[in-house]
Amino acid sequence: MKKFVWFVGSLLFAHLGSAQPLQEHLWQHRVVLLLAPDAEEAALKQQLNLWTATPEEVTDRDLVLYQLFQHSGTGPGGTPLQPEVLRLLTNRYGPVPEQGLKFVLIGKDGTVKTEQEAVVPMQELFGRIDRMPMRRSEMRRSKN
Repeated sequence: MKKFVWFVGSLLFAHLGSAQPLQEHLWQHRVVLLLAPDAEEAALKQQLNLWTATPEEVTDRDLVLYQLFQHSGTGPGGTPLQPEVLRLLTNRYGPVPEQGLKFVLIGKDGTVKTEQEAVVPMQELFGRIDRMPMRRSEMRRSKN
């Protein structure tokens, strides 16, 4: 009986973990989701160029990037997303636009902080993050 309860508990835990694909980032990272029709979308390329031009600021703010497309996606470091994870993310934060870009910032607490259907200048993003109470606390701690 003990083994059965353990087995059922393990299945439930695995299911809950897959139902919340960003759970691993909770209280650790701020997540940016870029939703676009495909990797060739001009607005997506522009946003990625801005992102890669500021690596120290991105790292300092604990940002991770997900790219979500119609039929595929990538997580931090460009790792391919499993179809189920892609579906869960686009159901929650989508839909993926037919053209252009949707930008979603999710805070360390797991809540959506901003959604825009446009390229977001990085200084605007950093300013928004730096005004958040948790970020202010991080900046105070780093001064000490």
